[in-house]
Amino acid sequence: MNTKLKVKKSGTHNLSEHTFDLSENSTFSDLNNCESKKYEIFEKGDIILSLSGSSDLIGLLLEGKACIMCIDENGHESISDFLTVGDSFGQYIIMPLESVEYIVVAESKCKVLFVNYTNVINNCKHNCENHSELIKKMLMFTSQRAQYMSLHINILSKKSLREKLLAYFEYLRQTSADHSEVRIPITFDRLASYLGADRSAVMREIRRMNNDGLIISDGRNVTFPVK
Repeated sequence: MNTKLKVKKSGTHNLSEHTFDLSENSTFSDLNNCESKKYEIFEKGDIILSLSGSSDLIGLLLEGKACIMCIDENGHESISDFLTVGDSFGQYIIMPLESVEYIVVAESKCKVLFVNYTNVINNCKHNCENHSELIKKMLMFTSQRAQYMSLHINILSKKSLREKLLAYFEYLRQTSADHSEVRIPITFDRLASYLGADRSAVMREIRRMNNDGLIISDGRNVTFPVK
């Protein structure tokens, strides 16, 4: 399926200061001994991995930000989920549909560790001690992804764009240390895609919500008035 996104490029780049250090994480440290592992660098906009087809790879995001993009048979793109440092991804978290393609796209410069799924569920020849813990961790990641996707479905089920925005803002409030003010962690283009709306419609609705006293926004910073 054709997309407007760039193909992967490799090379040496300056990466984000937020990193996931395998050597400091007991669950993942023994992956350093696995022969199937490989590290790759991706630029913003690169396709990191296609989750459609028969890929046997599991990715672990070590640096940067990424998203899972859904592309339907008409080429329409929408964001299914967001990935941050320490998140894993692979076909094991996606229900395959012939008419839909899922791809992982770099939202910033990213460093990714890839391992073979078979070597994760079966001890490699080095007999890595933490493989059982790694499997538990992968199951936990799968559960978290299911929760995020459930949240996304709940947001999309709202009838109006205002209700979708309020539900998304409420999620940000619940996961923020400061419940009175949040920062939208993605661009308005990405937010519109996540909500299944046009960017212009999202911006108009945010202005109306400001006018109605529901929020006070300044760029991507959103404050909630005390009732």
